[in-house]
Amino acid sequence: MWAVVVVTVNLLVGPQAVVITDAGTFKTEAGCQAAIKASVPSSLDAASKAAFAACGRKYVCVRVDERGALPPR
Repeated sequence: MWAVVVVTVNLLVGPQAVVITDAGTFKTEAGCQAAIKASVPSSLDAASKAAFAACGRKYVCVRVDERGALPPR
């Protein structure tokens, strides 16, 4: 299964990775990538959109263990 993760690196806090639970999980990496392409950056607020445009925020797909995972889409 695959999940969408947003990755940021902050100078004082360090790297952070947060699973985007609203997106759910996907059976294939291609499905996960399609979800990112369909919703990023159009669904972001102004600050997040600016961070995304400046490469300060990345959305990536990561393979996840199926134990305890969200239902696949």
